[in-house]
Amino acid sequence: MLATAQNGAVFEIAPELQQHNRQQQHLLLRYLALPLKEDQQRLWLGLDSLNNLAACETFGFLSGKLIEPVLLDSAQLKRLLQSLIPQNKQTIETENFYQAETVSEPQIDEDEPVIVLLNQLFERALTRNASDIHLEPQPQGLQVRLRIDGVLHSEPVIAKSLAPRVISRLKLLAKLNISETRLPQDGRFQFKTTFADILDFRLSTLPTNLGEKAVLRVQQNKPVQLQFAELGMTQSQQKQLRHALSQPQGLILVTGPTGSGKSITLYTALQWLNTPDKHIMTAEDPIEIELDGIIQSQINPQIGLDFSRLLRTFLRQDPDIIMLGEIRDEESAAMALRAAQTGHLVLSTLHTNDARSAISRLQQLGIAEHEIENSLLLVIAQRLVRRLCQECHKQLATTCACQHGYKGRVGIYQFLHYDGRQFHTDFQDLRQSAQQKLDEGITDLAEIERILGAAA
Repeated sequence: MLATAQNGAVFEIAPELQQHNRQQQHLLLRYLALPLKEDQQRLWLGLDSLNNLAACETFGFLSGKLIEPVLLDSAQLKRLLQSLIPQNKQTIETENFYQAETVSEPQIDEDEPVIVLLNQLFERALTRNASDIHLEPQPQGLQVRLRIDGVLHSEPVIAKSLAPRVISRLKLLAKLNISETRLPQDGRFQFKTTFADILDFRLSTLPTNLGEKAVLRVQQNKPVQLQFAELGMTQSQQKQLRHALSQPQGLILVTGPTGSGKSITLYTALQWLNTPDKHIMTAEDPIEIELDGIIQSQINPQIGLDFSRLLRTFLRQDPDIIMLGEIRDEESAAMALRAAQTGHLVLSTLHTNDARSAISRLQQLGIAEHEIENSLLLVIAQRLVRRLCQECHKQLATTCACQHGYKGRVGIYQFLHYDGRQFHTDFQDLRQSAQQKLDEGITDLAEIERILGAAA
């Protein structure tokens, strides 16, 4: 298939691009646009007007490429579109639907381009292992940013005219009130990808002076298949953790700020513990990964179902092992210690900066020192640092698939245990643990300082 630009340039549309055009036919019709050619960085887009900025913005966002607009004769463009699309499916409309800057009432329809746009965004988030998707209102539209390995990366801007429809579509998926734009809302939904992966999304919306902002937390709803070594633990730490997990009762705590990988550590431990002869129960907020053979419950504060209430019920359900998503208050701390002292292995998390701080935090929550000494098996303090990309080994690598010199993350850990007389840590602090990863060439100093701050 050939297309001739008004400047005389001739484009032969590749068969694979023709097939892709057929798959997004409703977008081509809406925008009166036709992709003609593409390479690694650019997409040549046929238009009947170079003022069709909405088409350039949308196809730039969907492709992640720089758009090279190509001016085509209007009659030729419509003829090319008609040749791609079955006649009984659509008729070409000359009106560009998204030229209007204002939308009186968001229309949620299965033919809307926002469906394809969001599907592409979700697929891209999966491909790039993004943990969060940010949609931030700006004067020119919705700025998309993906959090990859703990760092936000900017994506193409969604056209301003599409912004209300995108937010409304997300609200619809999460079963939220579409018409309520003045108050924050929270919800959840699932998305099935092209490769049949199920993604769980937690949606949070926030009103701002430029419109509604949305953040999506991305979670693949499938079991993690990790070993302790893959998390980044040393041989000594792996041995120490397995020893603690093998005890019939006691408390194991994982500490660190939000986003430090505590959940993955707990899920990996639960998988190691999960055998047919054990009854394992979890109280979570929310359930991030569903694990076969484990009884998982999610708190619901709106009806009074908090960690403490779930834990009280668990103790009447004959568990061997209990995972408590977080020790948040005096009641949950007291109940966790009680369970750990009465024949149960308890795993939980605390928000502290290092391993030793977990002891003082428990004391602040009303736990006596002797109870801590009698029950606490192990404290794991951790952070996540980005791994240096093994393909390029450079911090800046725009020609490599990693795009920024890092690929994936690895944990740095500090372990604390009680030897019967006093508490001991394996590393003086997390910086000393990180130094080991630096010496092994796994990460670099810039990344360590980004996570832990500059050394004094």
